[in-house]
Amino acid sequence: MRGRAKGQFQGSVLIADDHAVFRIGLMQLFRRRLKVKRFLEAQSFAEVLDLLKERDVTLAIVDLRMPGLSSPKDIARMRFLRPDARIVVVSASDAPQDILDALSAGVHGYIIKTQHTDQLIDRLRYILSGEIYVPAILAEQPLQSADGRATESSVKLAEKALSDRQRQVLKGLVEGKSNKEIAKTLNVAEGTVKMHLAALFRLLGASNRAHAAALGKQLIS
Repeated sequence: MRGRAKGQFQGSVLIADDHAVFRIGLMQLFRRRLKVKRFLEAQSFAEVLDLLKERDVTLAIVDLRMPGLSSPKDIARMRFLRPDARIVVVSASDAPQDILDALSAGVHGYIIKTQHTDQLIDRLRYILSGEIYVPAILAEQPLQSADGRATESSVKLAEKALSDRQRQVLKGLVEGKSNKEIAKTLNVAEGTVKMHLAALFRLLGASNRAHAAALGKQLIS
């Protein structure tokens, strides 16, 4: 897992939220489950930017509704200041446009606050491994037009949200390769390919393999 060595989380975690109880709760959870030792706290977006300039941050957790953050697109400034950090939105908002805007700004994941703590930790571990987490709620949105073509929103989301590995898996799917063939080409386990395909189906709102391949052809052509 990125950011960890011999079971120990490396670097600092920045938790940016204007609710102290939420910050404290996350710190306790991260100490226990992720073995994090060093934390930075911010109550406003201005504090977030200052801390990113001065400190070594491995993971930054930010809420969309904090003072000074007027739009999810502002988060792009965090990526500019700390391009090596994993930046994750943990927000009460499940609005599709908020999610799309945050992903377009370059966050590595968007987690809705109603998630169970076990799910939250699983999502963060997935993100720390180098992947990008997209909430399943987007699959419930109309990401395709009436003729079955990908809409502008789905193209925008895929362009920003897909990791390099997911793009490679999608390319293999579009080329008609089996899971086993994709795994052999990428030198990964077949189970890893299945995991990436599940994420792709969710991201594209695809109902099956053929549907995902048809949508994928539009996105990578």
